[in-house]
Amino acid sequence: MKVKKTKSLEANIPTASMADIAFLLIVFFMISTVFQVDKTSVALPESHGKTRFEVVKESAFVIVTKEGTIKASDGLEDSRLVNVEDIGILAASWMQKRPSQPVVIKADADARYGLVDDVLKHLRDAGVVNLKFLTEQSKAD
Repeated sequence: MKVKKTKSLEANIPTASMADIAFLLIVFFMISTVFQVDKTSVALPESHGKTRFEVVKESAFVIVTKEGTIKASDGLEDSRLVNVEDIGILAASWMQKRPSQPVVIKADADARYGLVDDVLKHLRDAGVVNLKFLTEQSKAD
């Protein structure tokens, strides 16, 4: 009687779906990533009011540091350094695209008030109607 010699099977891992899994992981991490428009660190002034408003997504930001530098962002792109005179031009272009877009002023507590006042004047002249100041909630409240 003849016995047939059987071939031994090699152990292997099926890799046909590895590309699909890698693609799904990339898509998952791209969707779940949170982008921050501005990472400028400032010491915010304290507010003593009881009312609290949340910052609306895609709000435009104007940042004034205590050194006197000004950064601006339309809410979709990273913030960039600007002159105080250019704030009005930028804000006017923001208001042309979205007239009711909120503009958040993130001013340092030690920033010169005159500079913040100039920024406010340029924003007002550009037609900004939805304006908010970013503050730190007081611990006593």
